[in-house]
Amino acid sequence: MPSPSITRARGQSADLRDVMRRYPTGVTVLSSGREDTAVAMTVNSFTSISLDPPRVLVSVMRTARAHPVITASRRLGIHLLAAHQGDVAKLFASREKPAGPGLGAYLDRTAEGHDVLPGALASLACEVEDTYPGGDHDLFLARVLHATCTEESQDALVFHQGRFTSAAADGS
Repeated sequence: MPSPSITRARGQSADLRDVMRRYPTGVTVLSSGREDTAVAMTVNSFTSISLDPPRVLVSVMRTARAHPVITASRRLGIHLLAAHQGDVAKLFASREKPAGPGLGAYLDRTAEGHDVLPGALASLACEVEDTYPGGDHDLFLARVLHATCTEESQDALVFHQGRFTSAAADGS
């Protein structure tokens, strides 16, 4: 077995970025706000915290456009992207991401008023319960109010080694 290579430390942020790019993560789009305040962004720092009661955690940089909207509305949507949605992830990670009324062209709304991203594996409607500081980010602990899943089996979009790829949905 080859011995692992050792790189010189470049600084904590650069080192952590280099380490984390080796760890595959699921890709989501977070949405929040309504009408003129509507925003969305690509997020891969998202996890399930509890099944009973249903809770999730998402990390958002304090300087992100979505941060004050989430803080004010206390509501957010999380949309788990399918493997074919790399272009959606790139759009909502870019500076040109749609916002305000223009975001309506990308999201559907359920009869209950929850955002759903067409083509996504699933969408969660959540209410923020607590906010925790985490360096240059805040961690939003949210209660899941409503979940919508796609009927068909699809692969998930994954971010790994600085690029989008897929993860097998069949578990084999």
